[in-house]
Amino acid sequence: MKGTASWAAFVALRYFRARRVKGGAASFLLAALGIAVGTGTLVVVLGVMNGFQSGFIDSILEVDSHHVRISLAAEDPSGQEPGLLADQLREDPAVSAALPFADFETVALGPSGRAYPLRVKALPEDAGTRDPALTDRLGLGSAPFPGSSPGGIVVGAELARQLDVLPGDEVSLLTVRASAEEGVEASTVRVRVTEVFHSGYYAFDYGLGFVTFETSRAFGGPVNLVLGVKLKDRFGDEGFAERLPSRYGLPVDRIVTWRTYNRSFFGALRMEKTAMMLLVGLIFLVVAVNIFHSLRRTVFEKMEDIAVLKALGGSARTVRSIFVLDGLVTGFLGATCGLAAGLAVTMNVNEVFAAAEALVNAVLRLGSALSRAGGSGDFQVFSPAYFYLVRIPARVVFEEILFIYGAGASSAAAAAWAASRRVLAFRPAEVLRNE
Repeated sequence: MKGTASWAAFVALRYFRARRVKGGAASFLLAALGIAVGTGTLVVVLGVMNGFQSGFIDSILEVDSHHVRISLAAEDPSGQEPGLLADQLREDPAVSAALPFADFETVALGPSGRAYPLRVKALPEDAGTRDPALTDRLGLGSAPFPGSSPGGIVVGAELARQLDVLPGDEVSLLTVRASAEEGVEASTVRVRVTEVFHSGYYAFDYGLGFVTFETSRAFGGPVNLVLGVKLKDRFGDEGFAERLPSRYGLPVDRIVTWRTYNRSFFGALRMEKTAMMLLVGLIFLVVAVNIFHSLRRTVFEKMEDIAVLKALGGSARTVRSIFVLDGLVTGFLGATCGLAAGLAVTMNVNEVFAAAEALVNAVLRLGSALSRAGGSGDFQVFSPAYFYLVRIPARVVFEEILFIYGAGASSAAAAAWAASRRVLAFRPAEVLRNE
């Protein structure tokens, strides 16, 4: 068995060298280049996409939805149930933070008269101490959070820009109350902007604010209290949620994990990634078809050689493996080069875009100088005027990289295996008789 494999590899190497000497290596190089382009493109696209998605998911989980949400029956945040349950959960070795909060929908009015919808989140006064990851994610550092005094509010950078307010300015929040005796009553509550946060997630920077529970009483609350729990391992949310009813006596219908709470958003992200992989993966299909037709032609041209190898005792499967090895070499060479190039671009994607911007701006300045039209090159691939980002994030997932590498290499091997099926039908006696 070992001898059979060695002479098959020897013949495959001789075929490869002969094809290179006779100028037939162009098809091999083009096939390897196609696989390299497909592999590298998929690595870069998925790396950048993972970076963006990871940033979105981290912002949502750290700022808003938490890993596990527990709906509380009590409406007083200083009552026994919220405080006792939060203290018990914080002692759990799997929990990193437990924080009660309540949400209010309102409208914010700035000094200039502009009005924008706003979701206000009421938190304890020591929320920054209980959940340091929250203030870090909002970029507040050691700033007072959620307010240094009653009547304060922390708003996002985009909302502050739209309302044209700075820390120390006042904004008015619309409150609506309804009762059976007086009906619906609307009023405004004036609060002072204490800090402006920047989470990097536009939806929060534009439409989310933070106040203390004491300030939220002006809205008639807090009501619908929720205890947000953050875990040290967010992927252990389902196991943690399963043991909450037995350990703490909580009803199952009051417990929601981050997967269920954000199901539609995360499902859209998963569908987006799957569609992107399928579209870019079509490169592998095109290259595989080219390899298939190229090797079928090679098999036909080597018909006499194949007949001689069979006449000398080589089995059909062994002779077929010679062409399969050719496809494997093509696939692994292309996938390896594409993987190396893709990882290099992914890990230095910001430097690559900076170099591209510098090159385009240099060309624009040269064109302006030659035409004497004036102006300077200020081209930006992702201009802050149109895109809400400063740097392009990138994140490499080992499992996805391994899958892409395997898909690139196996596409060539599969095409070679299909193209070499004709070897099984060759009969040495008939081929040699005709020659």
